[in-house]
Amino acid sequence: MWHILIAKETIFVDLGIYMEEFVAMDDFDRKICALVQRDNQRTHASIGAEIGLSEGAVRRRLKALRAQGVIERDVAILRQSEGGVRLIVTLSFGNESPESYQALDDQLAQLPEVLQSYHVSGSVDYVLIVQGPNVEWYEDWSKEHLMANPDIQRFTTHVVWSCKKFETAIPLTG
Repeated sequence: MWHILIAKETIFVDLGIYMEEFVAMDDFDRKICALVQRDNQRTHASIGAEIGLSEGAVRRRLKALRAQGVIERDVAILRQSEGGVRLIVTLSFGNESPESYQALDDQLAQLPEVLQSYHVSGSVDYVLIVQGPNVEWYEDWSKEHLMANPDIQRFTTHVVWSCKKFETAIPLTG
């Protein structure tokens, strides 16, 4: 059973095991987030003109959304072709334990070439997005970081030939 507690503008959902925090967003916040996900270089005035708020109101809302962690960071997204080869790696553990998962999480967090790391359900335990200069580099990298890990039973690598869709914007519903 879920218990929902509302404290000011933050919603806490008690899932029985842990308390999850959600920031309550209104329609203006969702519209602002939808716009800045597509182009975070837009001026506050242009956002306000499109959604019906003043420049100052947009600025205050963006500041609050950043402070609350709804907007984690502002970044520039580069073309994949500028950075060598992209690889999708799935891996499975032979010896599963919370300690082995944490050790891998800690290791991956220190590797800048691992762009994304997902702990997933299903027939594999992790999916990684890795970026490197070439496949020869990846062979050496995988020996050092994946084959050398005794907890990893198997990994499979897929070379990305081309990207057909890449979207970072999260759909927001009211």
